[in-house]
Amino acid sequence: MESVNLKKRSKFMKYHFIINPCAGGGKAWTAWHQVQTALAAKPGIQFDHATSQYAGHPRELAIQAVQRGDCDCLVVVGGDGTLHEVITGLIATQQEEPLPVGYIPAGTGNDFARGYRIATEPRQALDQILTNQHPHWINIGHYHDFRRECEGIFLNNFGIGFDAAIVHATNHSRAKAFLNRHHLGTFAYIYKAVRVFFAQPAFRVVVDNDGHQRTFNHAFLLVASNHPYIGGGVRIAADQRIDRRELELVVVEKRHWLTLLWAMLMFASGHLVDSRFAHLFRGTQLRYAVTPAQYGQIDGDEPGKHPFDLALDCCSYPLWQTPLW
Repeated sequence: MESVNLKKRSKFMKYHFIINPCAGGGKAWTAWHQVQTALAAKPGIQFDHATSQYAGHPRELAIQAVQRGDCDCLVVVGGDGTLHEVITGLIATQQEEPLPVGYIPAGTGNDFARGYRIATEPRQALDQILTNQHPHWINIGHYHDFRRECEGIFLNNFGIGFDAAIVHATNHSRAKAFLNRHHLGTFAYIYKAVRVFFAQPAFRVVVDNDGHQRTFNHAFLLVASNHPYIGGGVRIAADQRIDRRELELVVVEKRHWLTLLWAMLMFASGHLVDSRFAHLFRGTQLRYAVTPAQYGQIDGDEPGKHPFDLALDCCSYPLWQTPLW
């Protein structure tokens, strides 16, 4: 997709906003009101908006925006899951000239915003969009699961095992909505991590690394990353960059509970890649299989609990937003 040349865009752009009012326990709706106020103070900016009503609706709204062809930039107001749905929809349209995306982060974790360096204050994030002059191509992870015969993308991470079990436990927690409303979503993640640490079983991973297979019979954590962050700011791939055409796969084994505890402390402090207990694989293509059935998470969404046989590669998409430096 990098070879696609976008048309030169006029300074008089039209923006179409897609808002997920439920994102971040209502944070997105508050953010949208702040964005509207800021837009009203900037005469001459053309924009309209649509509000998602159900899961999968942001994807449909993105496709409809492409079909109408009446905007120059599609701006997402919501969490990483909403952004994931929108870009999935845009890629599915197979545009000759991809419609650029902007992002007002208003979710629980906002890991994509950290990876791309987007302000979490809505009006600052909006300014990054309105003052931008050209598209910025970012890397996106693409996967094919041969077990389920399905494919998709991930903007942040594709995790199996420990982190995915945390996501599952957090998403099904009765306290999640309360914690999100009080901006304590990261606390919910950490709380569930402690509980999952003692419950997560070991599993088998076979990694095909350029034709050479490596087998880990006691895997505990398996995460493919597109940028450094996971779980609301934990650095799992410290040197990974979202504008680099590459993915990083981290495998952590469960051999002894003391060494595993140390590895998890390294994980929580953002130094897992420096640990001798972590096995790293990098490349534009990755292939690995997991048995028996485990929880998975794709940008915080749950594909279910089952065995995996995954082939990962890279694609890219344009963002219309200047990163913070």
